[in-house]
Amino acid sequence: MWIATALWLIAALAAVIDRDALNAVAWFGFVAAGALSASGTTERSRGLAYLAIALLVVAVAILVGVFLAD
Repeated sequence: MWIATALWLIAALAAVIDRDALNAVAWFGFVAAGALSASGTTERSRGLAYLAIALLVVAVAILVGVFLAD
């Protein structure tokens, strides 16, 4: 999971360099959800597990919205 989180962070930084705000927000959402999941905090707290799921859903929704708008 840490490898995926690192790759998402690279994608987020690439979006920041391209000055694409929505893509950057979406990729940072993936990074946050990945960090929560990989660190194990979602196993100890149901609220953080729901937060990680919500972050993933919002990030996917933003990326799909950006894809459909282009």
